[in-house]
Amino acid sequence: MELVWNQYCFKKTDLQAEKSTSTDVENDETAEENKKLCCTFCKTHVTDVAAGISINGQHTHTFSNPAGYAYTINCYESAPGCLNIGEGTHQFTWFKGYEWQIAICHACKEQLGWFFSNGQQFYALIADYISLEK
Repeated sequence: MELVWNQYCFKKTDLQAEKSTSTDVENDETAEENKKLCCTFCKTHVTDVAAGISINGQHTHTFSNPAGYAYTINCYESAPGCLNIGEGTHQFTWFKGYEWQIAICHACKEQLGWFFSNGQQFYALIADYISLEK
């Protein structure tokens, strides 16, 4: 009888380990979503990881402008730390049907990317110009 009982008994610590692992994964996911992205020039909060979106099936894109400069950009539904400057234009747009404006950091005024709109709107921020808050 003792052998059978031992097969069906669980140590309390085994169950706690399983439960804490599940909770840790959920906490890690929530922590990731709450992470802030900041301007690399002045460290001002620009947007959050959770604001990341896919445009044309991708969050990250690499494009070149007419002058030949290549940019890797990430797309965000909002960027409260950015100011949009200039008139919107469709000229040389990277996203068909969208007009764009330059997006700068509201604090230091460095260009961080572009604001795109066509009814739907999003920010395309230069990956090298934003970083996780430390």
